[in-house]
Amino acid sequence: MSMRLTALIVAFALAACSPPAPPPAPEPAAPAAMVEAPGVNVNAPLAGARVTSPLVVEGDARGDWYFEAQFPLELRAADGAVLAQAPARAQSDWMTEAPVPFRGELNFRVTQDTPATLVLQEDMSGEGATPREITIPVVLVPR
Repeated sequence: MSMRLTALIVAFALAACSPPAPPPAPEPAAPAAMVEAPGVNVNAPLAGARVTSPLVVEGDARGDWYFEAQFPLELRAADGAVLAQAPARAQSDWMTEAPVPFRGELNFRVTQDTPATLVLQEDMSGEGATPREITIPVVLVPR
C-alpha cells in the first residue's frame, strides 16, 4: 500500500510540474482601416501608408476641432522636425457639433523612403487646455 501511495504522489507531483499549455494564438490583425479618435475620423491616409507629395488628408471632424473653418496639419520626421504644415479646411458649415468633412494637402520633398508622422491638431481647445491631436504613421516616398 505504501508503494501505491508513493506512486500516486509521484504521479501527481509530475503532473503539477508539467509545463503550462501555450496561450492561444492571437487573432490576425485587421487590415488597416480608417483612423478614429474622439471627434475625428481620418479616411486618408491610412496608418502605415506609403505616400507621395502632395499628401491629401481627408476625413471628418466635429465642429469643436475647427477655428474659422480649419485646424492645423503637420508632417513630422522621426526626429520631430516639421517637414510640412498646412490647414485642414472644413468642406461645409463647421459651426456644429456634427461631423464636418475636411480636406488638406501637405507638400514635401524627400530623396528616399522616409518614416514620418502626420499630426492633426484641434484648433479650438478650451482655455488653458492642451489641444487634442491624432498621429498617423506614414512613409514618405520620393516622386
